[in-house]
Amino acid sequence: MQLNRNTFFRSIRRPAALVLGAALMSGFAAAGVASAFAVPPATASEAAVPQVAARPVDSIDPIDIARWSDMVWNAAKSGDLDTVEKALANVPPSVAALEAKRLRDFIAVRNAHVDEGTKVRDADRAKALEEMKEASAKGETTKALTAAVKLQTLSDNWAAALDLPEMRELFAKAETAEATAQKDGDWLVAQEILFRMRTLFEESGDAAAFRRYDAQLDEVNKRIMLLAQYAPRELWRLRADYSKRFDPTKPLPEFNEAFAEDWKEALDGISRGMLTAALEQAAEAHISAGGWEPLISGGIDAVRVLATTPTLRENFAGLADPEKAAVLVNAANRAKESLAALDRTAIAEPQYREVMRDLLAANAAGPALPDEVIIREFGDGALEELSKRFEDEYTQIIWPDQLRRFEQTIRGNFVGVGILIRHDDRRDIQVVNPLEGSPAARSGVKSDDRIVAVDGKATVGWTLNKAVDSITGPAGQTVTLSVKRDGAEEPIDLKLVREQIKIRSVNGWWKKALDEKGQPVWDWFVSPDSGIGYVRLTGFNADSFDDFLKAIREMRAERPLNGLILDLRHNPGGLLTSAEQFSNAFVERGMIVSCKDRNGRVRYQKGAEPGRAVLKDLPLVVLVNQGSASASEIVSGCLKAHDRAVVLGDRSFGKGSVQTVHDVSGTSEGEYASLKLTTQYYYLAPGPGEVEQRLVHKKPGATDWGVNPDLVVKMTPEQIEKSLVLRQDADVIEEWKAVEDQKPRPDVQDLLTKGIDPQLELALLILEAKTLKQFEAAAQAAATDKPSADATKGG
Repeated sequence: MQLNRNTFFRSIRRPAALVLGAALMSGFAAAGVASAFAVPPATASEAAVPQVAARPVDSIDPIDIARWSDMVWNAAKSGDLDTVEKALANVPPSVAALEAKRLRDFIAVRNAHVDEGTKVRDADRAKALEEMKEASAKGETTKALTAAVKLQTLSDNWAAALDLPEMRELFAKAETAEATAQKDGDWLVAQEILFRMRTLFEESGDAAAFRRYDAQLDEVNKRIMLLAQYAPRELWRLRADYSKRFDPTKPLPEFNEAFAEDWKEALDGISRGMLTAALEQAAEAHISAGGWEPLISGGIDAVRVLATTPTLRENFAGLADPEKAAVLVNAANRAKESLAALDRTAIAEPQYREVMRDLLAANAAGPALPDEVIIREFGDGALEELSKRFEDEYTQIIWPDQLRRFEQTIRGNFVGVGILIRHDDRRDIQVVNPLEGSPAARSGVKSDDRIVAVDGKATVGWTLNKAVDSITGPAGQTVTLSVKRDGAEEPIDLKLVREQIKIRSVNGWWKKALDEKGQPVWDWFVSPDSGIGYVRLTGFNADSFDDFLKAIREMRAERPLNGLILDLRHNPGGLLTSAEQFSNAFVERGMIVSCKDRNGRVRYQKGAEPGRAVLKDLPLVVLVNQGSASASEIVSGCLKAHDRAVVLGDRSFGKGSVQTVHDVSGTSEGEYASLKLTTQYYYLAPGPGEVEQRLVHKKPGATDWGVNPDLVVKMTPEQIEKSLVLRQDADVIEEWKAVEDQKPRPDVQDLLTKGIDPQLELALLILEAKTLKQFEAAAQAAATDKPSADATKGG
């Protein structure tokens, strides 16, 4: 999983164990909710990180409010930020004096934020340079590289930042430190260095360096994942050693021997037949049309990494013997050489069968690992190769131990108690968080509670699958969770009634209260005086569109709705049908999305239906960023293509692929598995002046992907972090109940008044300028005692 720069700066603030967890994509399960691996793997920002454009000094010719308002709106939709800024600096006189003053005051506040932001950014850049130099001089390589990423992110030219003498000196030290870490088997340190080096060179113009670091990081990540899967004691030893060196104030708890045999569960039900079925399907139907060669090559590479990781001796004694391990390594090398000697088009299933036969025979004669280990690692490596070559991180074999959680996720309806769980460092079952309004939340389950028993049965030694199976069950039945809570001497027994869990994805501006069922009561208006609503959509599920329309009805029942901000930032996507519903609500006619297979044939196309465009006249600004993916890109891209909204923020993620699920189960009882396979790409309608449909997906070597906003407004890492934390804390009501010394619940208005969210700030200003035209018309009508339909109709 690749992380974008925004995720990078969030992850480096966490302990090493959580950074490791991000690399492994492991550790969470849902007891009545979907698994939350959703921060999509993404790309680094494609350009520098300037703040909102500085205020222009020149002005525009005097015009009336109506023409001025139209000019701001049309300039925003056409991507002319310079004209938008000039217009905002020159608001004409208005009969609607109160509204015009409020707008001018808002503009003045934003201008102050821009000026202050520029100063802070310059100071932060200088500070990052000093931190990098100081850490480098002390030999603190990873700390220095973290400062280097921050320095580069705050620079106007990312490539030029890499040419600083201090940077080049640091790179040489990092190369040496990384080589030493690999030689010593210090994989966590090697991972940290390579992750930072890859981040620095992504989108820097030096594609060769990026590919080199990316390939090295892939191999190190693979070794760490092997330890997590098959040698948990060794991984614990690495983490404990890392903690002593880099974070001695937080020692790692002792290894829990109850989980030493967990690795065996991952092998249950695996068969050679399911691997063959999965690879046959991938070779035949994958979007890349790559055939068998990348699959076989990736599988061989994975087995070679397995055979050259001697620390797996914890459970695989044969790998501790160099001679036995060499038998498998040599077989992998021979297989790779034989493959390279063949014409790529001649490589097919017979070569795969021959390679597998030779590898399994070499394993039997050498380290003698369980055959299921060779099969699983070959399969995972085969499909990981598709990610390396074709930027496809979504094709994967769903092995028997993963199938239950996967099926729960794709079904989209969940019966349980509404908690997300994981293993903590002690391998206890820990509550990540209860869903608001869920049985767990209503019964008093808290974040960080440790579940020590379920219906009186101790959870010691339980896998996450076992915990999920025990906690979930038929709706209406009860389950008792015994939780250990910090500060409580004895476990607390909580009786919960299982029910259908609703995953809410439609959120408003300010959560006013919770109703009697624990459901949120929202204030939907970010600007009540101007009638501008705000909806933050966190996903696209089966209920999202209906909940959105309900929110619109609530807004219109309160006051005229004159404009809407639809916030799709950090929204990883969801159901295609939901994305189509949202798009059609605003777009009256034309193509919403099409899907094409690897031969360019249209396999699916959806057009707008005029009768469903219930919000076709509502002024709309859509916010996107690097965390906006898949369904978010369909909606924002469709609205941009049809000139139906102002799209503002940062370029979206670029996940425009379609996955289909295939049954690849074996023939024996318990051999159940699936293949999630990328078979098509999404395409968006051509925009104004364009001829070709737009491919959303980021392909290897691509310089253009995703949805490019009409107006690009960058946010610094600190602004992103502050805005996410503030919004998260402000949305929690129960945690802020009367506790002495408790800090007051954050005010979401700080996003605007303190300049924390410049993207939202400009979006609101553009809509405020749009609505001023209506207030002007109403004021003029009132002055002449003439009614004005335009001033009161709303959206």
